[in-house]
Amino acid sequence: MPSPAPDVSADTLSAFAVANDAAAATTKKLEKQSALAGYFRTLGEDDLARAVRFAGGRAFAETDERVVGVSGRTFGDVAVSVLGLDRSAWRLAVIRNGEVGEALASVWQQRDGDPLVLADLEHLFEDLAATGNAEEKRHMLAAVLRRCNNDREAAYLGKIVMGDLRTGVRDGNLLAAIAEAFERDEADVRRAALLIGALDAVVLRAKADTLAEAEFTLFHPIQFMLATPVETAELAAEKMPEAGFHTDDKLDGIRGQVHKDETGDGERLHIYTRTLDRTDASFPDVVDQLQKVSGSFLLDGEILPYKRGVVLPFSSIQKRLGRKQLTASILQKHPCVFVAFDILYRDGVLLMDAPLTERRAVLEDLAKQCGATTLGEEATGPFLLARQMPTRTADEIEAAFLEARAARNEGLILKDPSSSYTPGRRGGAWLKLKTHLPTLDCVVVAAEHGHGKRRDVLSDYTFAVWAGEPGASELLTLGKAYSGVTDAEIAELTTLFKEIATDFNGRVYQVKPQVVMEIAMDQVQRSDRHNSGYALRFPRIKRIRHDKNIEDADTLERVAKVYESESNFGQVEDEVDGQMSLFG
Repeated sequence: MPSPAPDVSADTLSAFAVANDAAAATTKKLEKQSALAGYFRTLGEDDLARAVRFAGGRAFAETDERVVGVSGRTFGDVAVSVLGLDRSAWRLAVIRNGEVGEALASVWQQRDGDPLVLADLEHLFEDLAATGNAEEKRHMLAAVLRRCNNDREAAYLGKIVMGDLRTGVRDGNLLAAIAEAFERDEADVRRAALLIGALDAVVLRAKADTLAEAEFTLFHPIQFMLATPVETAELAAEKMPEAGFHTDDKLDGIRGQVHKDETGDGERLHIYTRTLDRTDASFPDVVDQLQKVSGSFLLDGEILPYKRGVVLPFSSIQKRLGRKQLTASILQKHPCVFVAFDILYRDGVLLMDAPLTERRAVLEDLAKQCGATTLGEEATGPFLLARQMPTRTADEIEAAFLEARAARNEGLILKDPSSSYTPGRRGGAWLKLKTHLPTLDCVVVAAEHGHGKRRDVLSDYTFAVWAGEPGASELLTLGKAYSGVTDAEIAELTTLFKEIATDFNGRVYQVKPQVVMEIAMDQVQRSDRHNSGYALRFPRIKRIRHDKNIEDADTLERVAKVYESESNFGQVEDEVDGQMSLFG
């Protein structure tokens, strides 16, 4: 990828585009980070902070809650207007390129004018975030889009506005590039990022050689520590540390991270999800309860649908998500609690490096002070404390597993009691043990273009089962899956599905029923989304059944049996007060 021309200033969007195109052009991590590191070294402080934000696909810092608030439709309206395109031509360009930025580049008309600089983008984003008026946003965006001189400037304006760079650069690449650019130890850069959250602040510390002065701050979400799957209690026991495991129930809710501070001008409390997004609005009752806990802290845990000491199906929590308004009736009918199983910070003390046993003692002390009860009991305090039990043998793990399943939880998390909290990593310190429902053999009825590196292949597959007698009845859809197949298999399926397609709408191919896939899932739920009346939670492709004809695929009757089985926790909840529902 060529370097910027000598007369192109480093602070321009064109120079930014050249560096990021170079990073996108290689799959090698070292080459990606070197392309960015060389560019970062050429920038002054203000533009360096901007460049790091934008290279991460962010208009604002991670700790800044502002959003530009531009939808794909709004951006499309602006593109169509500025370029004088037919809307159908724009739609096809987006489908063909898989994202807005490259779609814009593919239809861009060369212009001549003063180059856009990174500060121009920063001002645009601030103005967009400051208004909720869609027409004002269109005018602001159009004014800057008209100033783009070439297709790469236009592409990266679109990419950053939509938060979708598609360069393959993740935060880990950015941290490595920062370390290389200013010859700092990568571990020191990563530590500073963990403590302060915003990478634009981290890069300025790296440039000034003040990484060691970084101090922990709340209200930036930390990557969650993850557990490595293990299939059986016996295999888990083989990995057991000398002191045995500290064993928690694996909960079926929404992983949550609670940040609370009462040392500033006023109390603040935010809850972040696995995607590092705020979720307070969906759980105002949980927020109100956690506000009752005194002090400043960072809790790791799970938001769980829960009523009278009983865990409810995950479908209950889904009733809250995506609603503009949560009524008192919804909150009462679908109650939730926060179950805490770890504490990472308390009243000025960072605990992530402490062993789990020490963190657990601090958490139990906090629970005792605020009157928190334990999972399985009536939720009378501001949160629930996760159950934890020692296990030292495969038999004890199996017994704990059966107890967790009986309590309507997914399984177990097995933790090394000496382990520190390592954000974003799966290692041997935490293991997870859970069973899945029986798999279903399903027929593929549609194939869709993927995203990112899979935008040119058919990698997303809609699957179905027979309504009645196999081969002599209608195929009813259950969902869509895209994980579990190799790139080579996707290439073969892409060729096949295009050959047997019966219809095409620009992105999705309806295909002749011919391919059978074995589908695994965590739950079966009632759903109006699919014409089968069911949906699968976390569906994934276990294998392509080359050995089966479509007449060998499963029926709706079998789906119903799996739904009604004791192992399926996706059933419609009962009322927990003894009045069973139809499906209880």
